[in-house]
Amino acid sequence: MIGILNNEALGLIAIQSVLAVKPRLNIANSYIIAPLLFDKKIRGYLKRKTTNVLSAQEIVTARNDYFIGFNEKFIDSLIVSTNAIAMGLELKLFDLEGRYLIEVVPPSIEKGEAGRKVNDILLASENVSKMLSEPPVSLYALLRIEV
Repeated sequence: MIGILNNEALGLIAIQSVLAVKPRLNIANSYIIAPLLFDKKIRGYLKRKTTNVLSAQEIVTARNDYFIGFNEKFIDSLIVSTNAIAMGLELKLFDLEGRYLIEVVPPSIEKGEAGRKVNDILLASENVSKMLSEPPVSLYALLRIEV
């Protein structure tokens, strides 16, 4: 179940931090950001400087224990993700072109300015953006997400 500290504002920061690295992101893949970055184990692994993501397949294979029950995490974060995307569009922080979110305003939070969780999200966003470079169909199948 999603915790009270995993809210729309944190989801918005997470989406913005990934868009700062990958300025054009498929909307379907943007729904995977929150479950990846709200999970402490996954976020902790992806934020490390020694973690170099080549593909989502490589991460899921190497750390398959982190992704057990990922579908439940995805479902738990659906409302938060939807609201965070809606907030970002309303605040004109990013835009929707076809099926892609496009960065309009870079995140205003720098590493070290906010709490540890936000800092970890900012650090992990580069690796998350590499994972989300894959097409939604293969990514959802790999993570065993049922829509």
